Amino acid sequence: MSCASTPPILSHRPLADGDIPTICGFPRSAEELYFLFPRAVWPLTPDQVRATLGTRRDPTVVTLSENGRERVVGYANYATFEDGRTASIGNVSVDPTLRRRGIAEYLVRTMIGRAFDHHHLPELTLYCFNTNTPALLLYAKLGLTPIALETRVTPWGDPIALFKLRMDHASWQSASRIAA
Repeated sequence: MSCASTPPILSHRPLADGDIPTICGFPRSAEELYFLFPRAVWPLTPDQVRATLGTRRDPTVVTLSENGRERVVGYANYATFEDGRTASIGNVSVDPTLRRRGIAEYLVRTMIGRAFDHHHLPELTLYCFNTNTPALLLYAKLGLTPIALETRVTPWGDPIALFKLRMDHASWQSASRIAA
């Protein structure tokens, strides 16, 4: 008699200190770390993540439950937060072995929903480098629109474009009705 495996289930919860070493394993290179945590220094360490928590809001992990086991597979927070005004999603990162499987979409939807439905913010922003095409396509799919473009220089000296994307509460409500 064989035991059928249960389908994987995504959920989210606040970050716990024990999750931090797992999150430190998400970036696979100094370049990837720059795109996930621009102010961090390779390799990402638990102390660097903990140091950001004093200035971040709602650090959130996505967990994958499968066959009775739960593991952390995604992380994000609000890099900036102004009560009643706006927030900016930051540090969106996913386990590299599980990318392009809907985890980032679940994570970003969770952060957007929390901003609008829990914190009742009128708008939300997010920054994304031009080289991260999968993320830019995801953000467009979710209804975030580009509103500004900044020039930055990578730690290795290359110029790079940083898009600022925005969504307002009305757009989120409209997108939520369409998805339902």
